[in-house]
Amino acid sequence: MKKRVYLALCLLLALLTACAPPQADALRAGTVCRRPEAVAASLVNAPDTDAGWGDFRCADLRDWDLSDMEEELFATDFDTRTQWPADLPGSFDPERLLELGKDPGLGLRALHEQGITGKGVGIAIIDQTLLVEHREYADRLRLYQEYHTAAEDVASTHGPAVASIALGETVGAAPEALLYFIADDLINGTEGERDMTHYAEDVDRLISLNETLPEGEKIRVISMSVGWMADTPGAAELESAISRARAAGIAVVCVNSRDPLLEPWMGMGRRRYGDPNERADCRPGAFWKESLYSGEYRGADGSLLLVPMDRRTAASPAGEREYAYFAEGGMSWTVPYVAGLYALACQVKPEVTYEEFLTAAQATANPISIWPEEGEEYPYGKVVDPAALLARLGEGSKAAPQN
Repeated sequence: MKKRVYLALCLLLALLTACAPPQADALRAGTVCRRPEAVAASLVNAPDTDAGWGDFRCADLRDWDLSDMEEELFATDFDTRTQWPADLPGSFDPERLLELGKDPGLGLRALHEQGITGKGVGIAIIDQTLLVEHREYADRLRLYQEYHTAAEDVASTHGPAVASIALGETVGAAPEALLYFIADDLINGTEGERDMTHYAEDVDRLISLNETLPEGEKIRVISMSVGWMADTPGAAELESAISRARAAGIAVVCVNSRDPLLEPWMGMGRRRYGDPNERADCRPGAFWKESLYSGEYRGADGSLLLVPMDRRTAASPAGEREYAYFAEGGMSWTVPYVAGLYALACQVKPEVTYEEFLTAAQATANPISIWPEEGEEYPYGKVVDPAALLARLGEGSKAAPQN
């Protein structure tokens, strides 16, 4: 009899264990597991006039003849370590472009001056290796942990960029938010196949970490600049982990057009020297503008919410005071921007939910169109209005921004 009871209890325990979420490794706030080296090597690519782009970060171009490459130069990436020839063509002014790109746009700097900065709100990011000393976020880095091959890498381009876009001191949407960062990879096993399992484990780690954090330091949003299909290995595991995070009061922002909470977001472009705060200077995003004119763009009905994406300046992995300018962005730059906006909403209304935030963003955004040379109107979405969005959320809220 005792043996049968023992076996039944063992079976019950096995079933409960199988149904439970995976146990996360214990993380402790205030720790930095490693300080990856800055990138010093030249990343330059030879000019490709057919493709119309180049990567001139950390490059010495002083002996290059760029006189006939004005159009191509406006499509290049460069940084504060790029050394340019004495004579640059036409109106190409890299210093001016880089400074304009630092502005997060949409009137956010005016909100920051009012004390709406994301102070006391935790943003967690799962991405590539981070340059932990960068001035944009070093003083607010509450955790840096690495797993798998990320633990072997030098600082990446991607990690510092997304962190600074979310909460950088001078370039970010929420310049006083706290940063919790996990560096991990999307390859599982020896086959080299994309697999979301590691990110699912990381989400669970952050959920567990959040249970140990005091009020005023809690993680309110996880930013992951990745996307996947339903049949991608590990997709089900990651989506289950995201559901657990949301149930625990942590919003998750990533690239997933199948998720109704994420589907409405899109990144947009800007005129070369346009004001990042002026809707008149907004333009369709570089990676999707052709689909707008061909009729294949999914936001042609004006339903998408637009935030800055192209012509952005972000933290560079080349050094703690270095910056990189990206002529063309992608959804990787859109995701942390949205996470930063949500951090501002959490400061203005601590009890806000992501669903409330999304509803308010949709209600206050402004429709935008473009008229190409042919004169036909092309609506391409609605530009987010952070001031109106936060004012709507702040009505009746007990919280007030603190300077």
